[in-house]
Amino acid sequence: MRLLREIFENLGNVKLGTWARLLALLLSFVNAALNAMGKNPLPISEEEAYQALSLLVAAICAAVSFWKNNSFTAAAQAADKVLEERKAR
Repeated sequence: MRLLREIFENLGNVKLGTWARLLALLLSFVNAALNAMGKNPLPISEEEAYQALSLLVAAICAAVSFWKNNSFTAAAQAADKVLEERKAR
């Protein structure tokens, strides 16, 4: 009971990513339950699902690649070394 009270008292401090993961989990359970009952909640063909998943993976890879520091030039690589040296201090 104490744990539930702590959770409910702290709901305002929960990060958006936590809510998104919880929602995705709940939706996947609902989808699985509907499929088990013979319902098709998402009338998507297997090929369309594959294309959508491929697009999602490509978008995630692009976002990660864009977000990460990609140092191609010599000046950028030298700046990375200076940054690493300052972090080591």
